Amino acid sequence: MNKNKLLRIFLIALCVVLTFIMYMQRRTRNNYKQAAKLPFYNIQAKDIPDGTYRGKVYTNFMHVQLDVTVKEHKLTKIDIIENEGAYGKKVAPILDEMIAQNSSVVPAIKGEELASIVFVACVDDALKKGIQEEETDE
Repeated sequence: MNKNKLLRIFLIALCVVLTFIMYMQRRTRNNYKQAAKLPFYNIQAKDIPDGTYRGKVYTNFMHVQLDVTVKEHKLTKIDIIENEGAYGKKVAPILDEMIAQNSSVVPAIKGEELASIVFVACVDDALKKGIQEEETDE
């Protein structure tokens, strides 16, 4: 092969790699923007009546459903019903931390920040349903 042909092959491969890198950066940036727009209610378990409440958060990059159990105004159990998407496979320890601290607001799992945000929003969604249920009972 002559040098011109090798140079063209190299330049085409370089363009493909750079295009892929730009696509991944844009996708990640869009995922963070979407995660930043998730609603967070910061509801405390002490304000929730006993029961199990289902939270759902669906984003472009993750679908999460959790059952959150509150007993004696404490988070006692959080079950993963659905965890589909590109992230969130290593984020389960955040649920144990939520139970230990009796709060949905806990530090993110390193390397799983996006999934951590989605899981926090999902627990908040479940707890909000507990507040709404209590308000409709009154």
